[in-house]
Amino acid sequence: MDTKEDIRQLRLHFEGLPTQGHVIPAGALVQVLEAFQKVVHLIAMQKGGRSIQQRFRVSHEIEHKFPLICGVPEEGGYALPVEIGGPPDQLFAVEDCTDVASTTRVVLAAINGGDIAAFDRSVPDNAYRRYILQAINQMQPARHSGWVMHIEDAGKNRILDGTVASKGLQKFLEPRAGDQPPADFGYVAGTLIEMKFNERRLRLKMLKWGKSIDASYAEEFEPILLEHPRDIIQVHGNIVLGEDGAPQSISDVDDIIEVDESPIDIEIVSLPTGGAALKARSPLQTLISFDPDSWLYKAEGPFDILLFAETRAQIEVQLDEELAMLWSEYAKADPSVLTAGAKELQHELLEAFEEVNDAG
Repeated sequence: MDTKEDIRQLRLHFEGLPTQGHVIPAGALVQVLEAFQKVVHLIAMQKGGRSIQQRFRVSHEIEHKFPLICGVPEEGGYALPVEIGGPPDQLFAVEDCTDVASTTRVVLAAINGGDIAAFDRSVPDNAYRRYILQAINQMQPARHSGWVMHIEDAGKNRILDGTVASKGLQKFLEPRAGDQPPADFGYVAGTLIEMKFNERRLRLKMLKWGKSIDASYAEEFEPILLEHPRDIIQVHGNIVLGEDGAPQSISDVDDIIEVDESPIDIEIVSLPTGGAALKARSPLQTLISFDPDSWLYKAEGPFDILLFAETRAQIEVQLDEELAMLWSEYAKADPSVLTAGAKELQHELLEAFEEVNDAG
């Protein structure tokens, strides 16, 4: 049976080709630690009966009682032991940290197993659910980074499998009975033309219709808004449309992202089975553009790939899936059954990639 100290001890385990040599870029590590710390703080706040609604602010008391304490990195790709709560300076701190750590484990295991009922029992408040799911989603490294992050207990037993976490999270983010908002969720794109800091409201100029639309935003989105004044951004929320099809209002904002048209450099592509990956013999580039009228991203990649999606993240997922499909259907096919054009594509794929083991 786990002791109270065992329950508080977890392990962030990075795997993949870039972790060979037991190293990890600082940016990826910071991203994961900040997001996981946010998960712990949110669970602690919920247990304290605090309401966050459209605002998420961590009190000094929560920061003091529930820090993530990092241990010495271990081998195995790259593994970082962490403990929820530091050495106690108050008698009740151990009990509280153990309680928060236990709920954190239940939440991670529920997401890993697709158990929505168990997740909802641990996180009954819709606002907390949304923030916790967003933070866990932020813990996964970017696609094409070539690595994945798992969360394990101190005995190296996997609690959250990073290879399935991103897809599994989508199931939890879908609206469910009794939750608000209704089903008309989507993205609105426009130029940020005004911010009212005291009210936490922003105004977008929608290029598609030439109209402006206002939206309230949570404090966590303020940094990205400040980084992109007068830039085109995408705001995700509950959209009410007018008779002309133009958005009239947007509420329940749960995501604000920049429009990023920088090319995607393809170095590593994970394959869906067998722990294998494609490693580019030299970096390949996919050109990205955003159409302010259709609000769609377009990707023009190698092998005549042409993709469209609402967000850059969706483009990256589609790109991985398309490359994996081409590799399976053409690169690994028997040349005798291929047409001349298909043989040429097979040759290009084999020249561009080698199949390698994706384990760290």
